[in-house]
Amino acid sequence: MAAFSCNDWQIFFYPLFNEQWVELCNRVRVLKNELPKEEFIIHSDVKLLKVLNISIIEKIPQDPFASHFALQKPLQKYSRLKKMGLPERYRLFFRAFKKRKIIIILWLGFPQKEGDKKDCYQVFIKKVENGDFPESIDNLLVECESEYSNNE
Repeated sequence: MAAFSCNDWQIFFYPLFNEQWVELCNRVRVLKNELPKEEFIIHSDVKLLKVLNISIIEKIPQDPFASHFALQKPLQKYSRLKKMGLPERYRLFFRAFKKRKIIIILWLGFPQKEGDKKDCYQVFIKKVENGDFPESIDNLLVECESEYSNNE
Protein backbone atom coordinates (compact mmCIF):
# COMPACT_ATOMS: atom_id res chain seq x y z
CA MET A 1 0.00 0.00 0.00
CA ALA A 2 1.37 3.40 -0.94
CA ALA A 3 1.57 6.28 1.51
CA PHE A 4 -1.59 8.26 2.06
CA SER A 5 -2.72 11.28 4.08
CA CYS A 6 -5.22 11.55 6.91
CA ASN A 7 -5.87 14.56 9.13
CA ASP A 8 -2.75 16.32 7.74
CA TRP A 9 -0.54 13.32 8.59
CA GLN A 10 1.24 11.25 5.96
CA ILE A 11 0.93 7.56 6.81
CA PHE A 12 3.37 4.89 5.68
CA PHE A 13 3.40 1.14 6.22
CA TYR A 14 6.74 -0.30 7.29
CA PRO A 15 7.57 -3.53 5.37
CA LEU A 16 6.87 -5.73 8.40
CA PHE A 17 3.36 -4.34 8.79
CA ASN A 18 2.79 -4.09 5.06
CA GLU A 19 3.37 -7.84 4.78
CA GLN A 20 0.82 -8.47 7.55
CA TRP A 21 -1.61 -6.06 5.86
CA VAL A 22 -1.33 -7.71 2.45
CA GLU A 23 -1.80 -11.19 3.96
CA LEU A 24 -4.88 -10.06 5.88
CA CYS A 25 -6.37 -8.32 2.81
CA ASN A 26 -5.79 -11.48 0.75
CA ARG A 27 -7.45 -13.67 3.39
CA VAL A 28 -10.45 -11.32 3.51
CA ARG A 29 -10.69 -11.32 -0.30
CA VAL A 30 -10.80 -15.14 -0.32
CA LEU A 31 -13.38 -15.18 2.48
CA LYS A 32 -15.58 -12.75 0.55
CA ASN A 33 -15.70 -15.21 -2.34
CA GLU A 34 -16.20 -18.29 -0.15
CA LEU A 35 -18.60 -17.26 2.60
CA PRO A 36 -22.22 -16.12 2.57
CA LYS A 37 -22.53 -12.42 3.46
CA GLU A 38 -23.90 -13.17 6.98
CA GLU A 39 -20.83 -15.28 7.83
CA PHE A 40 -18.38 -12.99 6.05
CA ILE A 41 -19.25 -9.86 8.04
CA ILE A 42 -18.77 -11.63 11.40
CA HIS A 43 -15.54 -13.46 10.51
CA SER A 44 -12.64 -12.49 12.81
CA ASP A 45 -10.30 -11.58 9.91
CA VAL A 46 -12.92 -9.30 8.37
CA LYS A 47 -13.53 -7.60 11.71
CA LEU A 48 -9.77 -7.19 12.26
CA LEU A 49 -9.28 -5.57 8.85
CA LYS A 50 -12.17 -3.18 9.50
CA VAL A 51 -10.78 -2.17 12.91
CA LEU A 52 -7.28 -1.67 11.47
CA ASN A 53 -8.70 0.58 8.73
CA ILE A 54 -10.57 2.70 11.27
CA SER A 55 -7.56 2.82 13.60
CA ILE A 56 -5.08 3.83 10.91
CA ILE A 57 -7.33 6.30 9.08
CA GLU A 58 -9.25 7.86 11.97
CA LYS A 59 -8.01 7.11 15.47
CA ILE A 60 -4.22 7.40 15.26
CA PRO A 61 -4.10 10.53 13.03
CA GLN A 62 -6.41 12.43 15.41
CA ASP A 63 -3.49 12.71 17.86
CA PRO A 64 -0.68 10.17 17.48
CA PHE A 65 0.98 11.59 20.61
CA ALA A 66 -2.06 11.08 22.87
CA SER A 67 -1.15 9.59 26.24
CA HIS A 68 -3.21 6.43 25.61
CA PHE A 69 -0.84 5.54 22.74
CA ALA A 70 2.37 6.22 24.68
CA LEU A 71 4.85 3.51 25.61
CA GLN A 72 7.35 3.72 28.47
CA LYS A 73 11.12 3.23 28.48
CA PRO A 74 12.82 1.61 26.61
CA LEU A 75 10.09 2.12 23.98
CA GLN A 76 9.25 5.79 24.61
CA LYS A 77 9.96 6.71 20.95
CA TYR A 78 7.23 4.31 19.87
CA SER A 79 3.49 4.18 20.37
CA ARG A 80 0.83 1.53 20.26
CA LEU A 81 -2.87 1.28 19.82
CA LYS A 82 -4.68 -1.18 22.02
CA LYS A 83 -8.35 -1.86 22.59
CA MET A 84 -10.34 0.73 20.59
CA GLY A 85 -11.96 -2.15 18.75
CA LEU A 86 -8.85 -4.30 18.31
CA PRO A 87 -9.30 -7.87 19.51
CA GLU A 88 -8.04 -8.48 23.04
CA ARG A 89 -4.22 -8.58 23.37
CA TYR A 90 -3.60 -7.30 19.82
CA ARG A 91 -1.38 -4.23 19.62
CA LEU A 92 -0.70 -1.98 16.63
CA PHE A 93 2.76 -0.43 17.01
CA PHE A 94 3.69 2.80 15.23
CA ARG A 95 6.05 5.74 15.32
CA ALA A 96 5.08 9.35 14.72
CA PHE A 97 7.30 12.28 13.78
CA LYS A 98 5.71 15.60 14.76
CA LYS A 99 7.87 18.03 12.73
CA ARG A 100 7.32 16.21 9.44
CA LYS A 101 3.75 15.08 10.25
CA ILE A 102 4.55 11.46 9.42
CA ILE A 103 3.20 8.27 10.99
CA ILE A 104 4.80 4.94 10.22
CA ILE A 105 2.75 1.86 11.07
CA LEU A 106 5.38 -0.69 12.12
CA TRP A 107 3.88 -3.98 13.22
CA LEU A 108 0.70 -5.68 14.42
CA GLY A 109 1.45 -7.65 17.57
CA PHE A 110 -0.51 -10.84 17.93
CA PRO A 111 -2.21 -11.99 21.13
CA GLN A 112 -0.03 -13.92 23.52
CA LYS A 113 -0.07 -14.54 27.23
CA GLU A 114 1.29 -11.65 29.28
CA GLY A 115 4.80 -12.38 30.49
CA ASP A 116 5.34 -15.07 27.84
CA LYS A 117 8.50 -14.77 25.72
CA LYS A 118 6.21 -14.44 22.71
CA ASP A 119 4.07 -11.70 24.28
CA CYS A 120 3.79 -8.95 21.66
CA TYR A 121 5.54 -6.41 23.91
CA GLN A 122 8.49 -8.76 24.46
CA VAL A 123 8.68 -9.47 20.72
CA PHE A 124 8.50 -5.74 19.92
CA ILE A 125 11.24 -4.90 22.44
CA LYS A 126 13.47 -7.53 20.82
CA LYS A 127 12.73 -6.11 17.36
CA VAL A 128 13.71 -2.63 18.58
CA GLU A 129 16.84 -3.90 20.36
CA ASN A 130 17.87 -5.92 17.27
CA GLY A 131 17.60 -2.80 15.11
CA ASP A 132 14.69 -4.14 13.03
CA PHE A 133 13.37 -0.58 12.89
CA PRO A 134 15.86 2.12 11.88
CA GLU A 135 16.20 5.03 14.32
CA SER A 136 16.03 7.85 11.78
CA ILE A 137 12.92 8.89 9.96
CA ASP A 138 14.82 9.02 6.67
CA ASN A 139 15.98 5.40 6.98
CA LEU A 140 12.49 4.28 7.98
CA LEU A 141 11.05 6.03 4.93
CA VAL A 142 13.65 4.48 2.60
CA GLU A 143 12.58 1.03 3.79
CA CYS A 144 8.89 1.91 3.46
CA GLU A 145 9.35 3.29 -0.04
CA SER A 146 11.43 0.29 -1.16
CA GLU A 147 8.57 -1.94 0.01
CA TYR A 148 6.09 0.03 -2.10
CA SER A 149 8.28 -0.14 -5.20
CA ASN A 150 8.74 -3.92 -4.71
CA ASN A 151 4.96 -4.40 -4.66
CA GLU A 152 4.28 -2.47 -7.87
